[in-house]
Amino acid sequence: MRIIRKSELVEGRWRNGMGVSWDIASEPPGSGSTEFGWRFAIARIDADVPFSNYPDTDRIFTLIEGKGLDLDFAGGRTLAVGQPFVPHVYACDVDTFCRLRGGSCRALNLFLRRGQYRADVDILTSNADLTHPGQILVFALKGAATVNGGILQQGDAAIAAEHVMIEAGGATVYAALLSPL
Repeated sequence: MRIIRKSELVEGRWRNGMGVSWDIASEPPGSGSTEFGWRFAIARIDADVPFSNYPDTDRIFTLIEGKGLDLDFAGGRTLAVGQPFVPHVYACDVDTFCRLRGGSCRALNLFLRRGQYRADVDILTSNADLTHPGQILVFALKGAATVNGGILQQGDAAIAAEHVMIEAGGATVYAALLSPL
């Protein structure tokens, strides 16, 4: 298992240059915002802004801080994102405009190249023993949790292969099971 500390994350720009992000991990490692099979990142949203377009990619978007936002998609559909820690799945190759509801927000984004990867995401508030034949991403959303004996502070992440034992201890934890297709 590899632990990625919040303090290790390097600030970067969104693909469209309109916002700030921090890459947590990707496959292949270090592939950044372009040539990935999957990419896990944090985004800060400071204003009403268009989101970056990623061809042939789906996004699992999870609000982690702020009062919420609305995502307007080309074609007239709107996704209301008002509660933190609720994963929302949508296609990244549809023009998307974000409208904030009352100040800056931060979100976790798990990008999945369509046809290459899929993911099952769960938000955990109790202990869990997860076994999966692929990679498992874990992120401490609120509070500190123990993952395979290592402590994740709020904002820390971990990547493991095949098995993780999560001791939530009152924390809220994001867990994604990644499967290559």
